[in-house]
Amino acid sequence: MKELGFSEIKIYNGGIKDWQKSGYTLDSTSPLPEYSVNFVDTDLLHAEMQNMEAVKCRDNKGKVLLTILDFRNANHISSEKTPPQIITSCPVQKLLLDDLLKDDIRMNIPRSHDIITITETGNRDEFAIRYLAKFGFPNLKALKFGMRGWLKQRYPIK
Repeated sequence: MKELGFSEIKIYNGGIKDWQKSGYTLDSTSPLPEYSVNFVDTDLLHAEMQNMEAVKCRDNKGKVLLTILDFRNANHISSEKTPPQIITSCPVQKLLLDDLLKDDIRMNIPRSHDIITITETGNRDEFAIRYLAKFGFPNLKALKFGMRGWLKQRYPIK
């Protein structure tokens, strides 16, 4: 940051949750709605996806049954080495949280069925889901322990 003229930059190590736990307030020009996040266990999601594979993740009218939104950080999305991805016939979209501010991106996320968010460890899913809820998305769930939880169970990846 020195090359930009900043020399006294400090980082708060505890993050927002620690800040709030300490009793400090937060202000926002655009607060996210409260939302009780439903975390899906990796075993349950794997079983559900196996059932969906038989019908190519579509109902009898051809509508998608489940969409996965991969919110791993920019290092995973734009890295030269492709990060591990869940093998599924269900649609998977790789997004950054800021992408949800773009109307054209939100328009491409179906609202009529379950949406599962995936982050690296599951720690940022609450924010992803609150962003989605802010824009009226129903049926939101998060993968418990994120992609690391999936990898730990040794479920199929590409």
